[in-house]
Amino acid sequence: MKYLCLFFTVFYISLLAAQEDVKVEVQDSIAVNEKDLFIADYSNRLNIKFEVSNEIQKYFFPYNENIVEIVPNIGIRYALVFNYRFLSVRLGIRSNPSKESQEEKGESDLFQLSVKLLFDKWAHRFTYTRLQGFYVKNSDDLDPIISEGSYYVQFPDLTTHAFSGTSTYKFNDKYSIKASQSQTEIQLKSAGSFMPSVDYWIYLFDGADKITDGEGNEIDRLIYSDHKGFDAVFNMGYYYTFVLKKWYANVYAAPGIGFSFVNVETYENDNFTEQFNQSDFVFSIQSGAGIGYNSDKYYFGANYLYRFTDEKGKVGDLNFQTIRNSFFVFFGYRFKAPKTLSKPVDYIEKKVPILKDDKK
Repeated sequence: MKYLCLFFTVFYISLLAAQEDVKVEVQDSIAVNEKDLFIADYSNRLNIKFEVSNEIQKYFFPYNENIVEIVPNIGIRYALVFNYRFLSVRLGIRSNPSKESQEEKGESDLFQLSVKLLFDKWAHRFTYTRLQGFYVKNSDDLDPIISEGSYYVQFPDLTTHAFSGTSTYKFNDKYSIKASQSQTEIQLKSAGSFMPSVDYWIYLFDGADKITDGEGNEIDRLIYSDHKGFDAVFNMGYYYTFVLKKWYANVYAAPGIGFSFVNVETYENDNFTEQFNQSDFVFSIQSGAGIGYNSDKYYFGANYLYRFTDEKGKVGDLNFQTIRNSFFVFFGYRFKAPKTLSKPVDYIEKKVPILKDDKK
């Protein structure tokens, strides 16, 4: 892992040092807007993107005297993303696992809504996720008999409520946030930018009072805990887009530091017994790469995202998945926005001028 962190650190510094200003030729003494040579604006067109991913929430959770990895019984995920001007809305669609899988791992119920507000300099993402129903991925570590069968210890009522957000600021006007975040712009020439950001999560875990064994029997736990907490991480990221005609490739690296605060309430025989708070230092590194194709009307591509999080001191307590790898494949289409959409957005931008980008 130390070699991986070293690689991303060197990668990050190299990209930061590689950013240079590009000279613009001016013909016949006519002033040229340098930004227009790097970014094409398609924000007045509505574009709809269909997305397929393996993104999934994973956690390390206290179970008796062990720490177990719990995951929901959700396979490949689908989403429809609607992008127009400053707004991007993502609606997740879950696929139903097979009946055999539900018998082995239980049922999971997922609702997720993600909204992005994208401007010339700033990008904000807000996501609400409700997820119920988990199973213990490493169930055979708890009971050797389980490894001989095909069932898993399940938490049928365990529910997570999480609100997360990210705010990002770009420094280089030649680099487009929207080109990679919402496809309401197209990067015409290669460019990169230093982009610091802040990530934060507010979450609640409850419903760990019951488990289901391999025969489908619900068992009340004598001792269990509810968790709620807040995490915040400040990232120092660098993003770069390589452009070759209508093809592009994105890369980025964003190391970060922050803190984690958690409140734990313990119950025994359904009676509250104790409560304690815990604060921890967090180190994080995010990176990703993507490739795609852009035309005036349609676009497609694929992205890979990697995240490593090191939360110090959380022994016997809830942990977010420390290493996450996610893949995304998408296809989108741009077309003229209907008046039923453009008129309300015009009205909102008129009443709230800050939502309207300054394109000068």
